[in-house]
Amino acid sequence: MARRTWISLFLLAAALAAGGFWLVSGPRDAARKPWLISVIQLTAVDAQTLKGFKEGMAALGYREGKDVTYLYNGPAGTIDNLGPAIRQHLAKKPDLIFVSSTPATLAVKKAVAATGIPVVFAPVNDPVAAGIVASLKAPGGQLTGIRLPLGDDLRLEWLTRIAPRAKHVYLPYNPADKSALTSLALVRQAAPALGITLLPQAIHAPGEIPAALAALPREADAIFLPRDSTVESRIKDFVALSLRRKLPLCAPSLSQTEAGALFSYGFSHRQIGRQAARLAVQILRGASAADLPVEAADSQLAINLRTARAIGLSIPSDIVLQAEVVIRP
Repeated sequence: MARRTWISLFLLAAALAAGGFWLVSGPRDAARKPWLISVIQLTAVDAQTLKGFKEGMAALGYREGKDVTYLYNGPAGTIDNLGPAIRQHLAKKPDLIFVSSTPATLAVKKAVAATGIPVVFAPVNDPVAAGIVASLKAPGGQLTGIRLPLGDDLRLEWLTRIAPRAKHVYLPYNPADKSALTSLALVRQAAPALGITLLPQAIHAPGEIPAALAALPREADAIFLPRDSTVESRIKDFVALSLRRKLPLCAPSLSQTEAGALFSYGFSHRQIGRQAARLAVQILRGASAADLPVEAADSQLAINLRTARAIGLSIPSDIVLQAEVVIRP
């Protein structure tokens, strides 16, 4: 009799434990407060990343305003503004932080070190080289997320195929952004074999871009934008210059091609956001960020034929057929 009683108690305890697990593993019920997710972004470049993240969360059952609340005060704008913005968010004690760009992720990592708050980044160019995670397979610590696929060197190669007359390539970059430095290193390594002379230009803040563009070297016959939030935030300025000077403009993501760049070989912000949502949901359901491998985004070729026509460039049909996205006149 005693044995049956102990067995019954054991089974009851196991059932209660399992029930408790499922209570915290899914979206919170009506009696519980929604999960609070803090959103930290450096520039408006990642507006589509956040949109994709919210879409992904909703598709997985985490409805905004019911199961989850987003704490977002807009992009920080500059690297110097990141610290105060992050401290304001930490005061609200979020359940998870969703952060975009390498500089913002580094700032968040420093700020949450003693808090235990998990972090999902999306995107970061090279999280290991930037010192964000220990390894891609086993991030350790409190952070995991989505890294950008390798390919800035391949993008430079695409430039030589799409615009073969381009030999002197202007490359603006923020030296304080480790993502930009990674891009620059890959492109510098690839340029000589492709017959390209790079014209790098250090830009420390978005406000410096108009003056830098006004002083664009005469010999520049193409523009290559690295994976750099500061530079990407002024895509309209670069598009306007490329159209005025009739220069091929090569960008790292689909959103910039949609904004008027000639082409991109890289990622989609919105898709990366959706991909990051899957990691966030696993963490909210009890997984540790330390144990979730960093995932890679996919690369795709996008070509803007409207821009090609505007700058007087004819792109061979065999190249157009290889593009996943084609924006037509």
